[in-house]
Amino acid sequence: MRPATGADIDRLMEIYFSAFRSNGVTPRVFPESSPQTHAFWRGYFTQHVENDRDDVRVVEMASDSDGTKTIIAFAVWKPPRPATEPFPATPPPSVWPSDGDVEAAVEFFGDLERQHMHFMGPAEGAPAGTQQRPHWYLKLIGTHQDFRGKGAAGALLRYGEHQADAQGLQCYLDATPDGQPVYTSAGHGFREVDVRWYLGGAYEHVFMIRDPRPSS
Repeated sequence: MRPATGADIDRLMEIYFSAFRSNGVTPRVFPESSPQTHAFWRGYFTQHVENDRDDVRVVEMASDSDGTKTIIAFAVWKPPRPATEPFPATPPPSVWPSDGDVEAAVEFFGDLERQHMHFMGPAEGAPAGTQQRPHWYLKLIGTHQDFRGKGAAGALLRYGEHQADAQGLQCYLDATPDGQPVYTSAGHGFREVDVRWYLGGAYEHVFMIRDPRPSS
């Protein structure tokens, strides 16, 4: 595992589409053939890779034939922000590809932001000015379809979990139901805090929190 670099952006985009093209939201909001979609995801990954406050990690696998390394999975972890820092503003409609379903994007991604604020906002009795509980946020994780079952996602999860445990902090994520058994397994220990339906009830999404464990 290593930090992602600017040279990895094209491969991160390939993995994103491989991992999420059958997801109920992605084909509707991000048409894969759309130049706007590719510009969106190029900007997304570039922003997070270049931001020193974010932690984008990749897992590589060496080829059996010549040892050439290929990125097979990535994770975008957001380390804890100061408790007084507000959550990011909800993106305006103009952010989303206009040849996709902008209304669905606003509904879905806007609500993800609201749920994040709801679950990780200040605890009861927090000092005035508190905006959030510091936590590790798994913003996005994906494994290329050709390399699933190799343990890459588990390694990327453990990376952030170990950082959070060392700091005594919670982890937060939202995910498709397909990933829920991995997150809630004994090895990772996330717990479901809500399930919500989007796109007229056609798409289910799960919200989860992991409490810190004693560092070994």
